[in-house]
Amino acid sequence: MKQWLVIVMSVAFFSGCSMSFNYNFWSQKAPETPTPTVVTEAKIALPSTVLMYDLDITDRPYTSLGEVSVTLTKLNPWGEEPTQAEAEAKLKDEAVKKGADALIYVRYTKLGASWNRLSGIEGKAQAVKFTRY
Repeated sequence: MKQWLVIVMSVAFFSGCSMSFNYNFWSQKAPETPTPTVVTEAKIALPSTVLMYDLDITDRPYTSLGEVSVTLTKLNPWGEEPTQAEAEAKLKDEAVKKGADALIYVRYTKLGASWNRLSGIEGKAQAVKFTRY
């Protein structure tokens, strides 16, 4: 009885490790090559053209594109501390991705030690697009 139990347990244990085969491998068609696309106009905005303001803009009308936030962390004790200038550059990059002309209500927060970082800096701002220059 003990031998049958061992055999049944072995079959149950090793049946989960069975190999599966793809029998349709040789009958599959090759993927079709995509047709090339031609770009006629490309609009490129540089991060240096994004304006940054600590407070609201009162002299120009704008529409809000949403909040932009970045987090830079120091993961090990030998790394360099992330700086406010690095966070500013990342904020500008994110604003360019959204198509923003400016960032308002820019604020930076120093982050303390946590289970996944030693320190860091977080930058948040509201991305805006000017409606009239």
